[in-house]
Amino acid sequence: MAAGISAGRRWLDVVEVHGASMAPSLLPGDRLLVESRSYQGRPPRPGEVVLAADPRKPERELIKRVATVDEGAASADLRGDDPEASTDSREFGAVPLTAIRWRAVFRYWPPQRAGRLSPGQ
Repeated sequence: MAAGISAGRRWLDVVEVHGASMAPSLLPGDRLLVESRSYQGRPPRPGEVVLAADPRKPERELIKRVATVDEGAASADLRGDDPEASTDSREFGAVPLTAIRWRAVFRYWPPQRAGRLSPGQ
């Protein structure tokens, strides 16, 4: 379900969290607004919550937090907030920056948890 259109290309979208890898920050059933414009002009920053192509199955997207960025190698280390429940860069290694497609900016559901997502939140 697209929430915005720019020059024929979607730059806003909504996603639902599945799994507990980002708990307690994000919980299963949380719904997020994500945007893709930030990374047209800069690399992801540590602490940002992003959607990236799963390196094991690229048609699938993962929701993770950026731990580190190596601009020289054009790669990022992605981690889940709950290491016990997360499959992330500790298992599959750094991902190319081009695999990071969206930045999560706002949780709109459930209403009692609605609000802006800040790095490190």
